[in-house]
Amino acid sequence: MKNVNSIKRALVVLGDKWTPLILQDLSKSQLTFSGLESSLQGISPRTLSQRLDLLEKQKIIKKNCDHPPRFEYILTDKGKDLGKVLSEMNDWGAKYPS
Repeated sequence: MKNVNSIKRALVVLGDKWTPLILQDLSKSQLTFSGLESSLQGISPRTLSQRLDLLEKQKIIKKNCDHPPRFEYILTDKGKDLGKVLSEMNDWGAKYPS
């Protein structure tokens, strides 16, 4: 059986509605705040900002500053490692649609 504490640590990152979708979008390319907002229909700016701040604090994403000053979000190596988890979630969701 898997270590329950390891699952809890993963859920701290992935355990809400929007974070896996944000990470899925960033796995395709780096995006600005407005790019993510457009891609994630229905997310409030406040929620997006909170999720991005949390992911940055957890070193899963980082901000690149472009010129003129605008930030683009990109996955770190730690964030890229979540790709396998997201892929499995996608496969499971495709196999068992509600």
